[in-house]
Amino acid sequence: MKPLILIGASGRVARRLRRVWSADGRPVVAIARDGCDADLAWSPGAPLPPLPQARDATAIVMAGVVPGPGRDVDANAAIAVACRDAARAWGARRILVLSSSAVYGATGPVPVSEDAAPAPANAYGAAKLAAERAAAGPDVTALRLANVAGASEPFLSLATVTDPLLDRFADGDGPRRSFIGPVLLARCLAALAGTDASLPPVLNVAARGSVAMADIFTAAGRTSRWRPAPDGAVQHVHLDVTALSRYCPVPHQGAADLLSQASETADPAR
Repeated sequence: MKPLILIGASGRVARRLRRVWSADGRPVVAIARDGCDADLAWSPGAPLPPLPQARDATAIVMAGVVPGPGRDVDANAAIAVACRDAARAWGARRILVLSSSAVYGATGPVPVSEDAAPAPANAYGAAKLAAERAAAGPDVTALRLANVAGASEPFLSLATVTDPLLDRFADGDGPRRSFIGPVLLARCLAALAGTDASLPPVLNVAARGSVAMADIFTAAGRTSRWRPAPDGAVQHVHLDVTALSRYCPVPHQGAADLLSQASETADPAR
């Protein structure tokens, strides 16, 4: 079995995936900037060390900049290109570049397929779309990833905020998103890496359906405060996963299942 070549192995999502793959007995070569808890230290743009394990393997590019104070999300395009070029130089046969559902902006309640025109609602979505386009190639598939349980909202607020706040929209409801649990995500990525079928340039990656953020708070035994949704707030981001289901099983995941997978893959207590 060829190893998965994981570029950007130290991030919140990547750490969770590595725990699943380890439990599943899936070999992984973990690459991170500082080499801490990784198999190889490498930064995008730096000279390439040899990596014979990558020959004819699949590279999964998770390196990138997430939103936050002082963070330059526009660097994502250059990072994606540098990682793609590294994977090619190492001899990878396939490159999966992690993008984001943020490229779609607000989808409305009907799930959108990969054919929908991107309309990012924020700088991060625009930057990830630019990264997709910059890194595109016949050996590259951009994965438009849903919110990952445990590594994105509202799970981050569950861990850090006593009384989390939710937007209430004109119809009386709060935000809904497509989500995916880390265990399901790890197994979908492994299936995409291992298939002999050709992959399309873009794939949505999510569990089926969407979940209300309020339902996640309720399932976690937490109450949330409400505020009127401000201008520009996004109520629905809902991904169609028909294409993904051709390569791996894609079940529905409700709030309880998402919370379970978030707990199962969490960083060990320090």
